[in-house]
Amino acid sequence: MRYRWYSTFLLGAALLVTVDSARAFEVEGGAALRETAVLFRPPWEAPLPDDAFGLAEIKLRPFVTVREENVSVSLAAETRVGLTAMNTALLTQGVASAGSVSVLGVSAPLRRFDLTWKHISDPHVAWQTSIERADVFVHTGPVDIDLGRQPISLGTSRFVGVLDVIAPFAPGDLDSSYKPGVDAVRVRTGFGMAGEAELLAVAADPWEDSAIVGRLRDSFAGIDLEVLGGRFRQRNFGGLAFEGDAGIVGVWGELALFQRKSEPHRAGWSKAAFSGVAGVDKNLPGNVLLSLGAFYHDFGARDTAELTAVSLDEPFLQGWSFLRAAGYGVVTGSYEFHPLVNGSAAGLINLVDGSTLWQPRITVSMADNADLTLYGWIGVGPKPRVEGLQLVTPSEYGAIPDGGGLYARWYL
Repeated sequence: MRYRWYSTFLLGAALLVTVDSARAFEVEGGAALRETAVLFRPPWEAPLPDDAFGLAEIKLRPFVTVREENVSVSLAAETRVGLTAMNTALLTQGVASAGSVSVLGVSAPLRRFDLTWKHISDPHVAWQTSIERADVFVHTGPVDIDLGRQPISLGTSRFVGVLDVIAPFAPGDLDSSYKPGVDAVRVRTGFGMAGEAELLAVAADPWEDSAIVGRLRDSFAGIDLEVLGGRFRQRNFGGLAFEGDAGIVGVWGELALFQRKSEPHRAGWSKAAFSGVAGVDKNLPGNVLLSLGAFYHDFGARDTAELTAVSLDEPFLQGWSFLRAAGYGVVTGSYEFHPLVNGSAAGLINLVDGSTLWQPRITVSMADNADLTLYGWIGVGPKPRVEGLQLVTPSEYGAIPDGGGLYARWYL
């Protein structure tokens, strides 16, 4: 079997944890069941199919962690069933496929090993099982080592980011409870009062796309700072992330430079493309938290005519960049209606074509181990139209299908 050595290593590591019965060890396990159901209506203003269509996903994720003194082994599998009910003509337009419940795109995490088994795969039904976590963590004095399939996040993990390039979530992703696992080695050590240094090596297929990243994290005057740099998908990059309190407001942001490759040079320096996002948070009366920010990147389109072409550039095809225009305003907010009911909203304002995308949601705690979220998506802007034999999209978010749905989680 192609990856027999990988499975054998993980099994051997698990046995090492449990072989000495004289030592105390603990086992923590459970399962998470997540369900998403969404109904969309295509935004066509043309003689094309305009009936609504629906997407649904069910994900079951059993997991277990075995700990023994300075060693732990974690395993998690995920079975996903995706269903699509829609007009066949819409499928041929590439509007959606079975189970791809996402508004702004789907990321492609770096992975070396194919640990996914597809049971059913067609445009209307998708059923697969994958290993999402299988790693060994070892604490050895001043150094921690984590080896295997594991989640990795870079940057501040905000609604919009630029540094989380290994396995990012698209802005407004409907199911962001669990990061996709990647095949990696992480070595961490601490320094000073709160500092941490880390080296990450993430394997990809092909090997040339693998990533190696070094990062330093520390706190200064109430601001958490993260400096990182390295290489991924044959592209060098470096950046800075910050988050913390600055007087009466909170501040956050990410700044990065990416080596240019095959994508067109749309703006900025010819050797490297700049990406950045920054914003402020403010607690307002009435349990309201408001966040305002601005996003810019050299990869984005400067005029409406380029919006479609940008989708074919490498950062977007590879699944680590999602916003097609050069600049955006970012608005997020939250409000506590009741200790068991929370409301939130997020908005993106395209500064190139003036279109906007709004995502309101209400989350209700159903029990200690269950909650239910109601979503909506509203794209505002000029709608697609047909000119001759060509479909013209005059704005980014006018072409987003409006819709709504629900997201339920149970922890067993």
